[in-house]
Parts: sequence; structure tokens; C-alpha cells
Amino acid sequence: MKNYNFKFRTLFLFIVLCLQASVLFSQQSSWTTSQDGWVLREKNGDTKFERFFAIGLWNIPGYNKEAMENGAAVYRENAKPYLDKSSLYNMVYMSPGDLKFQKERVEITGSIGFYEMLKKYIDNIPNASTGNDSDYGKRQYIKKHVNDKDFENALDSAIDLLIKQNGTTDHIWAPIDEIANGGAGSGWCWPAVVGNKIKEQIKKKEKNTLVYTDMVGIAKGNTYLFEQTYLKTHDSMPPTPPYDALGKGAVIIKERPLLGFNRAYNGLPVYENGTASYIQYDIETLKTLFFENLKSTAAGYKGCGDVFGINAFIDFNTYPVLAGTTVDAIKAGIDKKTPVWLFYDGNGYAKPSDMSAEKFVKIIKCQMYTSIIHGATGILFWNDRSNTPEVFNALEPIVKELHKNLDIFYLNTSYWKSKNDLHYMIKVKDKKHSYIIASNTSMTETIDINIPNVSKKSLKPLEVYISPI
Repeated sequence: MKNYNFKFRTLFLFIVLCLQASVLFSQQSSWTTSQDGWVLREKNGDTKFERFFAIGLWNIPGYNKEAMENGAAVYRENAKPYLDKSSLYNMVYMSPGDLKFQKERVEITGSIGFYEMLKKYIDNIPNASTGNDSDYGKRQYIKKHVNDKDFENALDSAIDLLIKQNGTTDHIWAPIDEIANGGAGSGWCWPAVVGNKIKEQIKKKEKNTLVYTDMVGIAKGNTYLFEQTYLKTHDSMPPTPPYDALGKGAVIIKERPLLGFNRAYNGLPVYENGTASYIQYDIETLKTLFFENLKSTAAGYKGCGDVFGINAFIDFNTYPVLAGTTVDAIKAGIDKKTPVWLFYDGNGYAKPSDMSAEKFVKIIKCQMYTSIIHGATGILFWNDRSNTPEVFNALEPIVKELHKNLDIFYLNTSYWKSKNDLHYMIKVKDKKHSYIIASNTSMTETIDINIPNVSKKSLKPLEVYISPI
């Protein structure tokens, strides 16, 4: 009896220790969103949700010599030396794997896994076209068959594999990058019902997780908006691309025949007729296009995620004011309480060759803070691996400054205003402590500011001002 009790107690203690170890090594957070545009995080072991400001990273220039597509293990090994010594980024896009990183960090997972799963699925569609415009028919097919059991099973298999590969790594999801652009430059948009279905299946397995949706890489127009215009006068999309709808005189590029279908909400084209060159619109036209395009696209894809963003580096870098317009548009299309995390050019993808890294990051800083003033609660950086890391390194002091200002970002906003190139918000800690965050998005003009209780009276071009008031 004594021996039995000893064995029982030993077994009981072993179970308790296992449970404690499980809690200790399990890094899964619970996530939700608030009524005022914030992502909320409950860390393992915590008892309450707290506001979470994302500072994220996709690609690590100078540290990963192999492309992510060449294997998760190789990519993680090359990324590890930098991530282990840096705590600047609390989120990182990463293919799942066994190799863990030091420092507390959340991984953004799924982009490669879902790409591979969806490619395999559409490549096996019965009687699918194999021409340069085959994406169109495949996307129309999947729109009609999104609830088929074989598609659902394929999704579940991909999700289960990613969950297994992630193990105890704290993570959120980002299934299809640039979903309304077809997935990073593909020929036709992924139907919103596909994004909805992916989110639905993920939440069945991880109900307290978060899904981030990067909607577009080009905000001047997309094929989803073409579909919406077409369906105003037609009952459904045809089985083959409706080239006649492009209008008389439209030139079809043989290698990329679907390019001309990228249109704005009002039918304006994204590309010069018969070319892959962007049409250069003036700033006022761009503001309208960005707002209306992104408002409509966000409304159409609102069921695909919990948090939304875009990556329009070229236009952002030319006109920083568009970062604020983008936040306004996404919230107008979905809801004011929708969290927005925008991507920024972290390693000079769109930097003019004759511009210094220091001047370039000044432009990026202005974009970032302008988006925050308009209500963004996260900053993500996409880095061009083909570039040397001068811009990436020059950005590090700016990212450190973000960290210093986090306590201000987390405060409640009592007032904000945007007029032309002046943008500012007032953050309140208590009756005696308030702060101003202001930006001037003009590249060339100093602007006057007349704000009560603020001693500063003007902002230089691209200047960001943060101060107690």
C-alpha cells in the first residue's frame, strides 16, 4: 500500500510538472481586436489583454543569403544571427521550422504554405486553360467551388501542417499576400470567398489567433475592381476573360494579357495601354484613386482578416500623404475600429539611385508617423533581399525611436486632424499630461501650424514632431 501511494504521488507530481512545463514552454498568445482600432494580446500566463503595436519585418537583408523559397531551415538559420541580437522587431514573417529565435517575438506564418497549397489545387483543376491568361478561368472556377469538400480538405491539410511545424512558436497568420492583386503579381485577383474560407478554417483550429490581410501592392487599381464594375451590367463573370470590355483600341500584351484588366473604381487603367508601365497620375487624382479603390477593395475583402494593410512603396515614397489616405480608406471600407498595419519600404526597393539612405529613411519616417496619426497601430517593413543593407541599417535608429514612443502611441486619442500636408493627433494620459504627434507630408514646403498649447509654430518638409503639451 505504501509503495502504491508512493507510485501514485510520483505519477501525480510527474503530471503536474509536465503541465507546468507545457505552460512554461508554450508561447501561444490569445488575440482579439478592440473597438478603437487596436490589436489586443493576452500573453501566455497573463490575465488580461493589452494593446499591441506591431513592428514587423519581412526579409532580413545582409543576413539571409538564400531566398525564403529555397527552404525554411536555410532561411531560419541565416536569419537567426540578426534576430537573436536584435529586439527591434516584435513580429517577423517566417516559414515555420524547428529552429527557435531568442528574444520575445511573434512569427507571421502561412504565406508560403498557402501559396504552395493553392498553386497545387488550381493546377489540378479539370480542363483548365494553360495559356498566359489561365489565372482568370482558374479563379472563376475556385470562386464557384470554394465550399467543395476537396478544397476544404486541402485547406485543412495545409493549416494542420503549418500548426504542426510552428509547434509552440507564438504566431499569427497571413495566408495570401496581396490577395486583391492575385497574390504578389499574379494575373487575376483571388476571390474574396477564398480568403473568407481560409480565415474560417484557421479559426476553427485556432479560435484565438489573428489573421493579417495585405490586400494589394498596387493601389491605383486591381482586377477585383474591374469585376465589380463589370458586374454592374452583367449577371456574372464569363468563363473566359472579357477582352471586349477593355474598350476599342485596347492592346493586349501577349506575355501578360490580363494586365489591362487592372482598373480603378471608376474604370481608369493602372497601366499605359499595351505596356507594363504605370500611368503617372497627379497627386490629387492619386488621393481620390487611393481612397475610393481601397475603400471598395477593403469592403469586398473585409471577411478575409482581422487586421488589414497594403504595400504601395513607389507611390508612398513619392507622396507620403498617401499613407494617411490609405488608413482612412481601409477604415471607411470596413469599420473605424479595424486595425491597420501598413507595409513600408525597409531596404530601398523604390529608392531613387541618386538619393542617400539618410534622405530616404526620412521619407519613410514621415509616412510611418502620418499613418499612426490617421489611426494605424502597426508598422511592417518589407525588405528587398537583392539590395545591400544601407537603407535597412539607416532605418534602425528610426525603429528605436518608435520603441521610445510606444507609451505615447498606447494612450487614448482625444483629437486628430488632417488638412492637406498637415496631420496631427493629441494623445492624453491624464488631466495634466497630453502629447502631440504631428507630421508635414510635403517634400518641399514648410507649413505653419497653429495648435492650442503647442509652442512650435511650423514644420519643415517631412518633419515629424512629438512633444508633451
